[in-house]
Amino acid sequence: MSSGYQTRSAIEPEPHGSHFLLQIRDFDRSRRDIDRSGITRFTPGLAHNNTILEDGDVVFLAKGARNFAAVVHDLPSPCLAASYFFVLRPNSKILPNYLVWFLNQSISRQYFLKFATTGAHMPIIRRDVLMEMEIPVPSLATQQRIVEVDALAQRQQVLLAELAEKKQLLATTLCTQVANGQITLN
Repeated sequence: MSSGYQTRSAIEPEPHGSHFLLQIRDFDRSRRDIDRSGITRFTPGLAHNNTILEDGDVVFLAKGARNFAAVVHDLPSPCLAASYFFVLRPNSKILPNYLVWFLNQSISRQYFLKFATTGAHMPIIRRDVLMEMEIPVPSLATQQRIVEVDALAQRQQVLLAELAEKKQLLATTLCTQVANGQITLN
């Protein structure tokens, strides 16, 4: 596990910088997908020795009230994670998506709340807290099944939200037509 890129000043975007910087703003609302088109390009300081992100790495947001973990894929290279992330590189016994699933579960969130420290008026998960967390590691086949079931559950949530939105639109359209005398209700 390593920390994200540390700097004492704000990152200055450079159109022809040598590196890219993955930040919270690059993630969508669900914190699952990354908008690669907006990733900041910059040139890190000379003393940087941070981990260059690789496909399958897991980034974990360690600062703030809404911690999350996400797997990174297909990022421009070389790309560093911002300072508020930890970078985890799972070994061959744990699938990155399984690790992300576990870190994003409510039981993990409770663990983080219990051991978080407060800095600058926001909770911070220390490195040792994350490293000491006990993570059950079933067989790779079982991990894969868990990831698949979770993906189906997430897809169901999206579909249910879309269905609710379409039902609301239908009800609104029907009521508007009744109000305008275009149709009548019996």
